[in-house]
Amino acid sequence: MQQISRPSSHNRPAFPDAFVETHPRCLEMSEAMRDLYAVSGGVKAEDLIRAGFTSSEIVEFRDNAARMAVLTSTKQLTFRPDLLEDMIEKARHAAPNRLPLPADAEPTRGLIQAWGEYCAARGAFLLDPWPGQRERCMAVLSSYLESLPIFPAIRNSVLHAVEAAMPQVTQ
Repeated sequence: MQQISRPSSHNRPAFPDAFVETHPRCLEMSEAMRDLYAVSGGVKAEDLIRAGFTSSEIVEFRDNAARMAVLTSTKQLTFRPDLLEDMIEKARHAAPNRLPLPADAEPTRGLIQAWGEYCAARGAFLLDPWPGQRERCMAVLSSYLESLPIFPAIRNSVLHAVEAAMPQVTQ
């Protein structure tokens, strides 16, 4: 006895592949709709006219463009890892919400806490500059950099650049 295969009820919906047969102005309108929706939370005909679409284009393409805008509304952004210059700049400014993360580094709780300690030490040094605070600031930064997956030469470059940028204090 031969079994008959039945279509699964769990099939994925079919989406057009990159909207190949779509008019170029419809694709442009779709992108404009996504941008307008991101900025203002909605799209009006007046917004599309200001974006350079004619009334006839709006009538002809609005429904298809809106459907495509919904289907492609999720963009995945990738962030590039911090390069040496980025790490030096971030360490010089010591902003708590901008920790340096090179390639293969994830912002774990430990890294975030260590960066926060450095930012606090840097802030304390700027408020009350004395040699002990300066040494503590550099030690905390060194500890943070040791927890990152970077080469010792990069770690030393960051430390030397930050130390050179810090104000010199005398006792």
